[in-house]
Amino acid sequence: MSPRHRRLLPWIALAVVYVVWGSTYLAIRIAVREVPPFGAGAVRFLASGVAMAGLAAIVDRRHGWPTWRQVADYSLVGVLLLSIGNVLVMWAEKTIPSGIAALIVGTTPLWLTFLDGLRPGGHRWTPALWVGTLIGLGGVALVARPEGGIQAGHWGAILALQFGTISWAVGSLYAQSVPARLPVFTAAAIEMLAGSAALLFESLVLFRDDWGAFRVASANTWLSLGYLAIFGSLIGFTAFAYALNELPATTVGTYAYVNPVVAVILGRVFLKEALTPGLLAGGVLILASVLLTTRARRARPAPVRGDPSPLTAAENA
Repeated sequence: MSPRHRRLLPWIALAVVYVVWGSTYLAIRIAVREVPPFGAGAVRFLASGVAMAGLAAIVDRRHGWPTWRQVADYSLVGVLLLSIGNVLVMWAEKTIPSGIAALIVGTTPLWLTFLDGLRPGGHRWTPALWVGTLIGLGGVALVARPEGGIQAGHWGAILALQFGTISWAVGSLYAQSVPARLPVFTAAAIEMLAGSAALLFESLVLFRDDWGAFRVASANTWLSLGYLAIFGSLIGFTAFAYALNELPATTVGTYAYVNPVVAVILGRVFLKEALTPGLLAGGVLILASVLLTTRARRARPAPVRGDPSPLTAAENA
């Protein structure tokens, strides 16, 4: 491979992150039309977790086996991120459009900044962070109004999305406090398998009767689940990890602004989701607030606590 082509690879990987993670909201919306969200999440992360474990056995084998403490720590991260944070996105998308879900999930950095400021050694709050957070919440309010595309009675889904983003932020902060780091793919495999196990337990205890939906699910549903497992979890994460290793973190972090835009466009093109003035205005406010808070947070760095878990930087979809 020529040097020129080699230099292009990280940018191709970042483009894959933009498109793949932006499209997962569309795939989720299609999948949960016919199958239960908790069961769908269990199937998705079981498949991707097994594949990620195989990849870890090849790439990370020189690091040896993780300790039980490491398995426990990263399993807890997986539960917070996937069996709470991600599955609430899937549950909410049974009733609200995929583009709106993506925009609300885009507020995750706001909750991450807010919660980080509450703990010792976290990032101290500044006026810019307060302003950014208020702008973001205003954007959510615009998106969640009927004029923004949300039907009356769907506020439960909005609250579930917000709780899911908070759980994702808590999991991300906990991952930063884990004392013993694991290699990237090993950590991701543990998180996915733990999240899948928790989702399987939740679905069997709470929604056992819903599993029959898988027997009559259409080909589109199974294709969507396969896409989420292979592209959303495995290929998307691998591309993200590679891009993060080759490009500045600030460059890779632009996915937080691009993915919701991709999701809104795909929802409009494939599912004919409405593009209302309220949705567009709220989306602009949310993206502006994320940009403002992340820049303000970066300008006043907290003490270094180590790299976060690989999935915590990833998209909650």
